[in-house]
Amino acid sequence: MNDKEQVIFEKFIDDHGAFLTSLSLEDNPEVIIAIMGENLNNDHPSPAGFGKQMSVAMPEKDTGKITEVKIWFSEQTEDAVLAYVIQAFFDARFPDFEAHENTTMGISEPGKITVRQN
Repeated sequence: MNDKEQVIFEKFIDDHGAFLTSLSLEDNPEVIIAIMGENLNNDHPSPAGFGKQMSVAMPEKDTGKITEVKIWFSEQTEDAVLAYVIQAFFDARFPDFEAHENTTMGISEPGKITVRQN
């Protein structure tokens, strides 16, 4: 993977009416690396072929509300590629987010990372 490779974001509505975003790389756009969904119900089913999941709770800068991003991915995805596309998503989705000395990140429950700004 070339570090400068473009990540492709494609928004869609799944069979349950949820707005999701698929992430792939420009050199192989038909291979979806991860699927993201925001503020979904806990019982929202995983997309077919994406057996692993985690979530990240992010504070919204302007409102102080928390946006929970559910991330589905395949076990076969290389860690570096997965990290790259997830970082690209968060950079695009939360462009005003700034980590500083009062920013903390921790595991609040299994499979869930919570970001806090105190």
